[in-house]
Amino acid sequence: MRNVVILAVGSFNPPTFGHLRMLEDAKDSLQKAGINVLEGIMSPVSDGYGKKTLISSDHRFAMVLAATQDSDWIRADSWECSKSEWTTTLNVLKHHEQDVKERFGDDVGIYLLVGGDVVETFDKFNADGSPVWIREDVEQLASNGLVVQPRPGSDPKKTLEILGLQGENINVHMIRNEIASNAISSTRLRAAIKEHRSIKYTTPESVIKYIKEHNLYE
Repeated sequence: MRNVVILAVGSFNPPTFGHLRMLEDAKDSLQKAGINVLEGIMSPVSDGYGKKTLISSDHRFAMVLAATQDSDWIRADSWECSKSEWTTTLNVLKHHEQDVKERFGDDVGIYLLVGGDVVETFDKFNADGSPVWIREDVEQLASNGLVVQPRPGSDPKKTLEILGLQGENINVHMIRNEIASNAISSTRLRAAIKEHRSIKYTTPESVIKYIKEHNLYE
């Protein structure tokens, strides 16, 4: 049985039960496939990502820390968000790959967890004509280990086929959300908070408490 660590990167602005459920679903699916999951890592993106709605990484990391405090296998990591500049997903994964091997041994792998909507951006272009993703980065991520949870309306398999990311050198695991809806989104939570509506049962109480204490998203 192979041992792996699951890495989830994102804005986590704020973190939700949807993010946590993705990690739980990924762990269950991989272990059913005979792959032992040692740890889950949630890595918030740095402020250098430059998204207009992004609040400071200090707050986002604190919320991820609060969201994972009751988990016995998922942890928050600040390496990425502590940097002033944006770091590519591949470089974030390489950092954690080195750390994982130092802590658990050279035979332990690291898989990147993404939603199907993210996979569908693998072949897309920015407004200036540059690719959203570097093709070589996508190939390395898919070869190293991708765990994909399709979202409603997304077809990640089709995108992977178009890019030719199939075959024995590609390590992609499709997982299904069979327990809880992943319709909960950070965007909807931010909108609800701004409109002074309840977000109870969409994110851990510790996160809600932090948001209220710091008057975030108002």
